[in-house]
Amino acid sequence: MAKEKTVAKAKSKSAAAAPAKSAQSVKKATGAKTGQKSNPKAGAKPGAKSSARTASNAGGKKSGKAARAAGTMAAGAAVGAASAAPMGLETWAPGPASSKTSQASNAKELAAMRAEAESGDAKAQYELGSRYRFGQGVKQDLPLAAQWYRKSADQGYAPAQSDLGVLYANGRGVTQDEAQAVYWYQKAAALGDGIAQNNLGLMYAEGRGVAKDEAQAVKWFERSAQSGDAAGQYSLGVMQSSGRGTKEDGVAALGWFEKAAEKGHADAQYNAGMIYAVGALVPQDLPRAAQWLEKSATQGNASAQSSLGFLYANGQGVNKDATLAARWFERAAKQGYTLAQTNLAAMYISGQGVRKDVSKAYYWLLLAQAKDASLQNRVETLEQELSPADKVRVQREVRNWKPS
Repeated sequence: MAKEKTVAKAKSKSAAAAPAKSAQSVKKATGAKTGQKSNPKAGAKPGAKSSARTASNAGGKKSGKAARAAGTMAAGAAVGAASAAPMGLETWAPGPASSKTSQASNAKELAAMRAEAESGDAKAQYELGSRYRFGQGVKQDLPLAAQWYRKSADQGYAPAQSDLGVLYANGRGVTQDEAQAVYWYQKAAALGDGIAQNNLGLMYAEGRGVAKDEAQAVKWFERSAQSGDAAGQYSLGVMQSSGRGTKEDGVAALGWFEKAAEKGHADAQYNAGMIYAVGALVPQDLPRAAQWLEKSATQGNASAQSSLGFLYANGQGVNKDATLAARWFERAAKQGYTLAQTNLAAMYISGQGVRKDVSKAYYWLLLAQAKDASLQNRVETLEQELSPADKVRVQREVRNWKPS
């Protein structure tokens, strides 16, 4: 997208600067956020480290006015393969039964499943392992989950092989062993499991449990993407946009981002939105950018929330609405997104979209300053408008703040 600019310098101007058609990085790929809403197996992926790189000039060469307007867009980065969360992104975590009838029904179903698993049925073994993994109808027991997964995996059941790889990659229920994770991913990937193919690609991309080989990573991402797995489509888009392990192709990357975005992949939605907002790879389309950013923002993506706030603040692709802008800035700010904190502070200073409140402006700016030392002068300026008691109170609140 457009490079976001802070708005604290001017009280009388719009709450956010118009997106510039200059360099702005697409969200760095992590491999942790997947199309969880549409893929019931999305929990099979490990999470990700933020060990990312960037690459520029994703749009290739342009000429004349188009080139000057497009500028350079930094494309998304290295795909991580480690765990951001203990078990990766888990999506199947149903709550307890809501009635005695359903409890009895669940108990009967569990007993039948256990009997089938003990008789050697691979699918039942996998499903029972998943019950213990997620604590559905039984007390969560990851070592026991791993045992049932292995029984199923040893019989060649791909979902169990894939999920057993996840447990090894994350050290959940078993001792962390990346080589074992790769071993089981390879088995499941060879059987056509799209999630395992993506996970195997992640391991090759970062050299975890196997020698780093970006070309191999792309190979597995392509297979995963072709199978329809949203995470694989996103990962392939990342590699194509940055030219890692394959020829750089920003337009093709956008195509994969949109495929994943349509399946509910929040990071892919953000990337697609940013690309349409910048207009470097394709003609700028702010309404379409806003649509993708809002889908991502609604899923909790802080970068998308902040970017969407800019669009509402400036009326770009959406009707100008300072109140909505402030709301999206606040949602991102609460997650610790520095630029959103800075711009929310600016809105409290000017009273745009919110009631003017110097104390709240100071609060958000002080939080932002912890990561952006360049805000020191603005912080000091606001301090002059506060009473000593208010200043101390806000500083205490900031010390106790935690992202939410």
